Amino acid sequence: MSTPDPPSLDFTDLVEEQAAPPVVRETPTPVEEEEALIGSRALGTDGFHLIAARRSGQAAADPSTQVVLVVDDDPATGELAARVLRRAGFQAAVVDNPRDAARHMSRLGPPALVLLDVEMPVMNGFDFLARMRANKRLKDTPVILFTAHSERRHVVRGLLAGADGYIAKPIAGAALVEAVKTVLSA
Repeated sequence: MSTPDPPSLDFTDLVEEQAAPPVVRETPTPVEEEEALIGSRALGTDGFHLIAARRSGQAAADPSTQVVLVVDDDPATGELAARVLRRAGFQAAVVDNPRDAARHMSRLGPPALVLLDVEMPVMNGFDFLARMRANKRLKDTPVILFTAHSERRHVVRGLLAGADGYIAKPIAGAALVEAVKTVLSA
């Protein structure tokens, strides 16, 4: 039985070493396998693939009221993505690891969307995403994986971890903005 989430917005337990990440299925369903195949093709042509599985049913909010949290261990890449999103009217914050992402969310609450790198030291994006999905306050926060890994097996792993989208680096600024807007309006 899992322990209940604390009543506060302290998400720092998401990155504690003693807490094992939730178990993520290794084998996709036929539908997930097909989605991954479509996704890997879309990555090759569009640079991104979106799942948008958790639809809010609400009208899209004004981008200026929405915060996108960019989590990338490469400062230049994180800042570039944030700059593109800010030019499109979003608020964007950048952190360079999952621990700082958890601290940011503890201080300011869940963002409208997390743009999450996969390959990072200490904890990778797949594990952090699985921990977010296991937390009742963060489980519905849209997450787009933002990574150089674009093989089909990576798309499958992202789907199984609960990603709403998958973006292959490098990506054109307009495509990044389109992907974020699409997930936020789902």
